[in-house]
Amino acid sequence: MKNYTEIETWIKKVINSCKTQEQIITANKLINNFDNQLKNKNIVEYLREYQYNIINPLEVYLNKKRKEIL
Repeated sequence: MKNYTEIETWIKKVINSCKTQEQIITANKLINNFDNQLKNKNIVEYLREYQYNIINPLEVYLNKKRKEIL
């Protein structure tokens, strides 16, 4: 698995900085774009590792932040 730690860390910082629902929506789009980029690079590797080790935890992190804002 390639090292996407820097991007993952940056996305978490973006999520942490969210103060409004609009910002949460934008952070969700950021995760979706990153997700699509990973899928396009290598679908087999994506299904085996990226989806569970990177994307799913980011989505959970975003959902926790969304609940804090509500």
